[in-house]
Order: sequence, then structure tokens, then C-alpha cells
Amino acid sequence: MRRIRTVRPHAAFLLTAIFFWPCLSNAEQPVDPADVQGDTVKTSIFYLTNRKRHEGKPVADTYSGDRGELHFGRCEVEFTPIPIINQFASRLPFYLQSETNVVSLAEQTDLPVFWEQLGATVEHTSSGSVVLFVHGYNYGFVRTCRMAAEMQRSLQDKATVVVFSWPSNGLPTDYVSDQADIEWSVPLLSEFIGQLGDHIGRSNVQVVAHSLGSRGVIFALQRLAAERVERPAINHLVLLAPDFDSQTFVDLLPGLSPLAGGITLYASGNDTPLKLSHQLSGYPRLGEAGEYLTVIEGMETIDVSSIGRYQITGHEYFNFHPLVAADLAALLGTGARAARRPGLQPKMRDGVRYWELVETVRNEGATSSGNY
Repeated sequence: MRRIRTVRPHAAFLLTAIFFWPCLSNAEQPVDPADVQGDTVKTSIFYLTNRKRHEGKPVADTYSGDRGELHFGRCEVEFTPIPIINQFASRLPFYLQSETNVVSLAEQTDLPVFWEQLGATVEHTSSGSVVLFVHGYNYGFVRTCRMAAEMQRSLQDKATVVVFSWPSNGLPTDYVSDQADIEWSVPLLSEFIGQLGDHIGRSNVQVVAHSLGSRGVIFALQRLAAERVERPAINHLVLLAPDFDSQTFVDLLPGLSPLAGGITLYASGNDTPLKLSHQLSGYPRLGEAGEYLTVIEGMETIDVSSIGRYQITGHEYFNFHPLVAADLAALLGTGARAARRPGLQPKMRDGVRYWELVETVRNEGATSSGNY
């Protein structure tokens, strides 16, 4: 017991330090217009949030980390290439910011208008589907908009991204309070997933959860199962680097499987925050790989360890690494299962097949700058 009490405070400190890095490295800095050239791309994202809204504030401060009422709307992110850097950044074996980005709009709409606009946008996509993105720990509202906009850019016109921005404080030190806030958000999230199915069609709803957001989504689907008889409730569930107890998930999977047409797990052995979360909790996390990789019937597991860390934390590989971003876009945009997606090699563990993402010739058309 003494040894455990010694390790966990160090792990807590390291976890905080690791999550501080994105805040420092991606903090918005004043940009001289003379230093930014090229065409600016604007990406609009539908959002719903239960953060507290502050009227009359700048966009970055419109929604805080406090709990509030439900709001719907659209945010707009402007991406502008950084000269020279954007020409070679994609060829480097590590992440280098190649664009500036600014959240220029956080427009609020009422619910009927939200559904009308979302429905009209979905009709113009090739798949006719919606991707509900639920972020993880240490995300402010602006950061969630940036991440969702990156995902929309990868998907292009194949699907429409909607982001649920729950009231994370956006501070690396507030892991425990973020856990409480995502659990508080479960009833609302469950209700919205059901409403998406009602408006768009259950077969056209895909839910993507990252890190601690997986906790909220898993609990929300359980709640939805108790309130509705329709099966499946969604077309696909994607868990990205989930910060969730592995054994608990294995125990819950028989009840979750009927709720989704398919379930895909992305895991990595290079994920430092999940390794530290493992130390803090004392048990493996679902998003870990290596000896802790979760491979089980009823779920496709994608191990991305072999392509390396790419970015310092190794926790947001789906956004930073172009190969993972391209594979995720193929899954969400076309519905293709692992056996039909390029770059995935079959492996076996305990008689169950899983997939390993391997380094191949990068798709020049893939967009994943990770500049949020």
C-alpha cells in the first residue's frame, strides 16, 4: 500500500504536466497578418452544449466550464496555412503546426431551427449520416469546436459532424471535476442521441467518443437502452483512446452490442495520459495497447501503436496523425469495416482477430493538421 500511495501522486503530477503541454503549445498567439498567407478555409460545425453561456463576451469566453442550460448553435473555424511550413510539415515524422486557426463565430439558435438546418445539411452529404463527437477531459468550448472542425474537414462532404461540448473546465488540474461533469451530462446526452435517431434515422447516427468522453457515451447508451426499445439505437460507436476501465467495458459489452450496429476501438501503446491514468486508477484503461490491448468478439479493435507517437502526448492521434485521421474518415464516411480499409493488417490474440494500422504511403488528399 505504501508503494501505491507513492506512485499515484507522481502519476497525478505527470498527468497534469502532460495535459498542460497542448494548452501551452496550442495557445492562441497574436498573428501578424503579414506572416500569414494563402487561402483561408472556413468550416462550420453544429454544436450543443450544457455549458454556462455568458452574453456579450468574446467568442472564446462565450461558454465557460460551469454547468448551464442546454444551448444549440453553430461555430465557425477559420484555418489559414502558415507559409513555407505548410509545404513540408506533412512530410515530417512528427507533428508541426502548419496552420493558424480562429473560432470566429459561436451562433446560438433555437431547437426547431437547429433541427431544420442540420437536416438540410445532412441531405447534401454522400452518406446521409451524422457524426456526434463527444470530447474528452481538459477541453474548453473553443477547443472542442476546433477539434470537431478538423474532423469535418477530414470527412469532407461524406457526413456531418455535431459536437457535444460538455462543461469540462479546460484545465489539466481538474480531472476529478471533469469526471463529475461528464457524468452529470449523461441524461442530456442520452436524450440527444435518441433525438438524433428520431430526426435523422437511427441507421444514420454515428457516435465518436474520445478519452473521458467515452465514459459519458457508454453510460448514455445504457440509459437509452432502459428508456427505448428500438435496437440498434445507433449505427456505429467509435471509442478513441477511451479513458475507461477495460474489464468493466468487457463486462458491459454484451449489453452495449445490441445498441450499436458496430463498435470500433482505437488503442495505442504510445498514449502517455492513459498510462498515467492506469497508474492513478490501478487498472488498465480501454484505450491502452501492448499487453493491455482489449480484443474481444463483438468489437473491432484497431491498434495504432506501430505508427509511433507523432505528437508529444500520443493521446490525440486521431487528430494529429494523418494515417489515423484518414482511417477514421474512411470508417465514418463510407461505413467500411476494417477488412475493407487500406493500411490495416489482421492480427490474432487469443483466437480473436484485431487490426494493426501500419505505415504506408500517405494519402496526399487526407487532411489532418491537428491545429486546434
